[in-house]
Amino acid sequence: MKEVGYEQIATVLETWDAARFGSKDFDNEFGMVALERLFEIQPRAKKVFGYDQGEDIGKSHATVHATAFAGLFDSVFQMLGPDLEFIGDILRQVGRRHKSMGVSPSFFPYMGQALVHAVEKYLGKSLTAEQRVAWEEVYESISNEIVKNILQ
Repeated sequence: MKEVGYEQIATVLETWDAARFGSKDFDNEFGMVALERLFEIQPRAKKVFGYDQGEDIGKSHATVHATAFAGLFDSVFQMLGPDLEFIGDILRQVGRRHKSMGVSPSFFPYMGQALVHAVEKYLGKSLTAEQRVAWEEVYESISNEIVKNILQ
């Protein structure tokens, strides 16, 4: 995994906690905000969630994935630090799982935009440009590791 600086990691962890503790049902709500934004900017992503099989099936899959999405980031953020080998193993597993679901690597930049959008929604104007850049850099590092394993 490409290393990101301590300051970027600390910034992401601080803003993640600020967003997380502002909601009772954070995992589902945050994940749905991110997924709804993903579907707006990349409608083809809806197929991965089963929307091509019907709106109800898509919504059901998206709801499950929304909670898993926030939970994954929560877990990854808790592991960020000196032991990048362990987190690399986790991200390799995530990449293999995404590959088996048919997720295109081309969706990851859009997911990054959707993730930052969700963070902005939760933090509002308190999210600075510097914090936004930290999120983009940390997400890029995480997603690059996942994508590497989708492409294998």
